[in-house]
Amino acid sequence: MQPGQENRPLFDKTLLLVLFILFLFVSPVVYWWTNPGSPWYLPYLLWLVAILLGALIHIRQHHES
Repeated sequence: MQPGQENRPLFDKTLLLVLFILFLFVSPVVYWWTNPGSPWYLPYLLWLVAILLGALIHIRQHHES
């Protein structure tokens, strides 16, 4: 096995999480959750989802090693 290959799945999952966060907070999706008619807690809910996904990735990686 090449050096660094054992961390490849974790890196891929982390990269996907970063891309998901960029999609939510930088793309045109921002107009959806900043709409005046959207609930005040929606940005916090989106951050909660991002944090929970990060925690899930960390927990699964910790159990696999």
